[in-house]
Amino acid sequence: MNKWLVAGVLSCVPALAMAQSIRCGTKIIGVGTTRGEITAKCGEPTQVEHKVAYTGTSISTGRQTSLTSGVTVEVQIEIWTYNFGPNKLMQRVQLEDGIVVRIESLGYGY
Repeated sequence: MNKWLVAGVLSCVPALAMAQSIRCGTKIIGVGTTRGEITAKCGEPTQVEHKVAYTGTSISTGRQTSLTSGVTVEVQIEIWTYNFGPNKLMQRVQLEDGIVVRIESLGYGY
């Protein structure tokens, strides 16, 4: 029974990977695609939101009484929405510093 459970779980992995992609005609856009590539393959988005996030990291010297220095990094976030019409799902694409990091399917377009 365990081997059937493992086989069932593994068969879902490709479907999960495809959930993080968009098909634009014959082209496929996925996580890691650049801003220029997605624009060239899918055209301009219907809507664009701009945000800035600040992420913190810390550096430790490795000693028990170490000093920790905080470093703040600014990340440019863009959220692009593609509306492919009433017969297809809209797609939300999140870019961080010009690279696609997340793709979500929304409801049907208009």
